[in-house]
Amino acid sequence: MRKPNVAVTLFGLSVLLAGAAPVEDKNKDQKQPESGFTSIFNGKDLDGWHVMNKGLFSVRDGVIFLNKGSGWLRSDKQYQDFELRMDFRFLHKGANSGIFFRASKEGSNYPARNYQVQTMDHPSIGSIYSAGRVAPKEKKDPGLVKKTLKKPGEWQSYAITVQGGKVEVRLNDRLITVADGLAVTPGYIGIQGEGGQLEIKNIRIKEQRRKDKTK
Repeated sequence: MRKPNVAVTLFGLSVLLAGAAPVEDKNKDQKQPESGFTSIFNGKDLDGWHVMNKGLFSVRDGVIFLNKGSGWLRSDKQYQDFELRMDFRFLHKGANSGIFFRASKEGSNYPARNYQVQTMDHPSIGSIYSAGRVAPKEKKDPGLVKKTLKKPGEWQSYAITVQGGKVEVRLNDRLITVADGLAVTPGYIGIQGEGGQLEIKNIRIKEQRRKDKTK
């Protein structure tokens, strides 16, 4: 009887096992959008977005990676009234960024006209800033922010609702900021580069209908 070739047998077994092994899905953490929401980040590339003013944005392992720098990342489309949801995490203590909304396209570094949800590993997170527009009136609970903000490296969530002249910001499912007095105008959504390293994923949006319809 001819003896089996042990080397060949082991090689064949290793090939079989390798073929049976599951392939890692780098986009496995990408959620399916909730009913009524549309994903505006595909988890693969920056299709649908524009890097503005040399911002350091890229996609790696299914997330948008902000590697410090300045400039901003702008959505293709303009939005006026909407709910925007996303997951993000700070990669180091004190990392700084922001989420622009109702933003203009022009500007030497950041959009010349914008509202911004402060997105920093700091108690100021969720504050509403403005540029080229009248600052809105804001109400915020610092104590709740302190309890809600997670540590760098942990995933967190935003739900930002903009309706007419009002904006509400929920951090990790808790309402932390309400502001009104916003200019009611369409504009771009954007992510600010401001010296911090962040990862962002699961960006989805639901456009809202105006409640105050003109007769």
